Amino acid sequence: MAASKDPINIEADNAKIIEKEGKSVYTGNVILIQGETRMSADSVTVYSVDGKLTQISAKGTPVRYEDKGNSKDSNITGEANLLEYYTRDNRVLLLDNARLTQGRTQFSGNRIEYNTATDVVTAEVSKTGSERVQVIIEPDKLMGKGKPENKSK
Repeated sequence: MAASKDPINIEADNAKIIEKEGKSVYTGNVILIQGETRMSADSVTVYSVDGKLTQISAKGTPVRYEDKGNSKDSNITGEANLLEYYTRDNRVLLLDNARLTQGRTQFSGNRIEYNTATDVVTAEVSKTGSERVQVIIEPDKLMGKGKPENKSK
Protein backbone atom coordinates (compact mmCIF):
# COMPACT_ATOMS: atom_id res chain seq x y z
CA MET A 1 0.00 0.00 0.00
CA ALA A 2 3.00 2.23 -0.21
CA ALA A 3 2.13 5.19 -2.47
CA SER A 4 1.52 2.76 -5.31
CA LYS A 5 -0.17 3.31 -8.63
CA ASP A 6 -0.97 -0.42 -8.73
CA PRO A 7 -4.64 -1.37 -8.47
CA ILE A 8 -5.93 -2.77 -5.19
CA ASN A 9 -7.30 -6.29 -5.53
CA ILE A 10 -9.66 -7.49 -2.80
CA GLU A 11 -11.02 -11.00 -2.28
CA ALA A 12 -13.61 -11.70 0.43
CA ASP A 13 -16.55 -13.92 1.28
CA ASN A 14 -18.88 -10.88 1.22
CA ALA A 15 -18.78 -7.32 -0.15
CA LYS A 16 -21.07 -4.35 0.47
CA ILE A 17 -20.54 -1.13 -1.51
CA ILE A 18 -22.19 2.03 -0.20
CA GLU A 19 -21.34 4.62 -2.87
CA LYS A 20 -23.28 7.48 -1.22
CA GLU A 21 -21.00 7.19 1.80
CA GLY A 22 -17.82 6.51 -0.19
CA LYS A 23 -17.42 3.25 1.66
CA SER A 24 -17.09 -0.43 0.85
CA VAL A 25 -17.07 -3.20 3.45
CA TYR A 26 -15.54 -6.64 2.90
CA THR A 27 -15.98 -9.50 5.36
CA GLY A 28 -14.86 -13.10 5.70
CA ASN A 29 -11.30 -14.16 4.91
CA VAL A 30 -10.42 -10.84 3.29
CA ILE A 31 -7.23 -10.66 1.25
CA LEU A 32 -6.07 -7.30 -0.09
CA ILE A 33 -3.15 -7.06 -2.52
CA GLN A 34 -1.57 -3.96 -4.05
CA GLY A 35 1.76 -4.40 -5.83
CA GLU A 36 4.22 -5.86 -3.30
CA THR A 37 1.84 -5.29 -0.37
CA ARG A 38 -0.49 -7.96 1.00
CA MET A 39 -2.96 -7.83 3.90
CA SER A 40 -5.30 -10.46 5.31
CA ALA A 41 -8.09 -9.73 7.80
CA ASP A 42 -11.50 -10.77 9.04
CA SER A 43 -13.02 -7.50 7.76
CA VAL A 44 -11.81 -4.52 5.73
CA THR A 45 -13.51 -1.17 5.17
CA VAL A 46 -12.30 1.04 2.33
CA TYR A 47 -13.10 4.77 2.44
CA SER A 48 -12.93 7.22 -0.45
CA VAL A 49 -13.74 10.87 -1.09
CA ASP A 50 -14.62 12.03 -4.61
CA GLY A 51 -13.55 8.63 -5.93
CA LYS A 52 -10.08 8.81 -4.32
CA LEU A 53 -8.98 6.29 -1.72
CA THR A 54 -8.43 7.97 1.66
CA GLN A 55 -8.31 5.19 4.25
CA ILE A 56 -8.38 1.44 4.71
CA SER A 57 -9.39 0.00 8.09
CA ALA A 58 -8.93 -3.71 8.80
CA LYS A 59 -9.94 -5.85 11.79
CA GLY A 60 -8.87 -9.37 12.61
CA THR A 61 -7.41 -11.73 15.13
CA PRO A 62 -4.95 -10.71 13.90
CA VAL A 63 -4.75 -8.62 10.76
CA ARG A 64 -1.56 -9.58 8.90
CA TYR A 65 0.37 -7.05 6.81
CA GLU A 66 3.34 -7.59 4.51
CA ASP A 67 5.20 -5.12 2.30
CA LYS A 68 8.06 -6.77 0.41
CA GLY A 69 9.71 -3.46 -0.46
CA ASN A 70 12.64 -3.15 -2.82
CA SER A 71 15.15 -5.37 -1.01
CA LYS A 72 15.32 -8.19 1.53
CA ASP A 73 16.33 -5.72 4.25
CA SER A 74 13.33 -3.46 3.62
CA ASN A 75 10.71 -6.19 4.06
CA ILE A 76 8.02 -5.18 6.53
CA THR A 77 5.69 -7.64 8.21
CA GLY A 78 3.20 -6.77 10.88
CA GLU A 79 0.15 -7.91 12.73
CA ALA A 80 -2.39 -6.35 15.08
CA ASN A 81 -6.06 -6.61 15.93
CA LEU A 82 -6.70 -3.34 14.10
CA LEU A 83 -4.79 -1.86 11.16
CA GLU A 84 -5.51 1.54 9.63
CA TYR A 85 -3.87 2.85 6.48
CA TYR A 86 -4.07 6.58 5.69
CA THR A 87 -3.23 7.27 2.05
CA ARG A 88 -2.63 11.02 2.28
CA ASP A 89 0.35 10.67 4.61
CA ASN A 90 1.38 7.08 3.71
CA ARG A 91 0.84 5.95 7.29
CA VAL A 92 0.07 2.43 8.51
CA LEU A 93 -1.16 2.31 12.10
CA LEU A 94 -1.16 -1.03 13.95
CA LEU A 95 -3.24 -1.07 17.15
CA ASP A 96 -3.91 -3.60 19.90
CA ASN A 97 -1.36 -6.41 20.26
CA ALA A 98 0.75 -4.85 17.53
CA ARG A 99 3.96 -6.39 16.20
CA LEU A 100 6.07 -5.21 13.31
CA THR A 101 9.30 -6.53 11.83
CA GLN A 102 11.42 -4.23 9.68
CA GLY A 103 14.36 -6.09 8.18
CA ARG A 104 15.90 -7.75 11.24
CA THR A 105 14.44 -5.39 13.85
CA GLN A 106 11.25 -6.33 15.70
CA PHE A 107 8.85 -3.95 17.45
CA SER A 108 5.92 -4.80 19.71
CA GLY A 109 3.52 -2.64 21.66
CA ASN A 110 -0.03 -1.42 21.76
CA ARG A 111 0.44 1.17 18.98
CA ILE A 112 2.95 1.03 16.13
CA GLU A 113 3.03 3.52 13.29
CA TYR A 114 4.87 2.84 10.03
CA ASN A 115 5.40 5.51 7.36
CA THR A 116 5.57 3.68 4.04
CA ALA A 117 7.22 6.62 2.25
CA THR A 118 10.07 7.19 4.73
CA ASP A 119 10.35 3.68 6.28
CA VAL A 120 10.15 5.25 9.77
CA VAL A 121 8.64 3.15 12.56
CA THR A 122 7.31 4.70 15.79
CA ALA A 123 6.12 2.54 18.68
CA GLU A 124 4.21 3.83 21.72
CA VAL A 125 2.73 2.49 24.95
CA SER A 126 -0.99 2.24 25.45
CA LYS A 127 -2.90 5.23 26.85
CA THR A 128 -3.06 3.49 30.22
CA GLY A 129 0.73 3.14 30.17
CA SER A 130 0.40 -0.38 31.55
CA GLU A 131 2.75 -1.92 29.01
CA ARG A 132 6.06 -0.95 27.53
CA VAL A 133 7.33 -0.91 23.97
CA GLN A 134 9.74 -3.71 23.11
CA VAL A 135 12.34 -3.53 20.35
CA ILE A 136 14.62 -6.41 19.41
CA ILE A 137 17.60 -5.53 17.23
CA GLU A 138 19.39 -8.49 15.73
CA PRO A 139 23.15 -7.92 15.54
CA ASP A 140 24.85 -8.38 12.21
CA LYS A 141 25.83 -11.99 11.61
CA LEU A 142 29.47 -10.94 11.44
CA MET A 143 29.41 -9.19 14.82
CA GLY A 144 30.97 -11.18 17.62
CA LYS A 145 33.08 -13.31 15.29
CA GLY A 146 36.76 -13.21 16.07
CA LYS A 147 38.52 -10.69 18.27
CA PRO A 148 38.77 -6.98 17.46
CA GLU A 149 42.12 -5.89 16.10
CA ASN A 150 44.34 -3.86 18.38
CA LYS A 151 45.84 -1.22 16.11
CA SER A 152 47.51 0.79 18.85
CA LYS A 153 51.02 -0.74 18.85
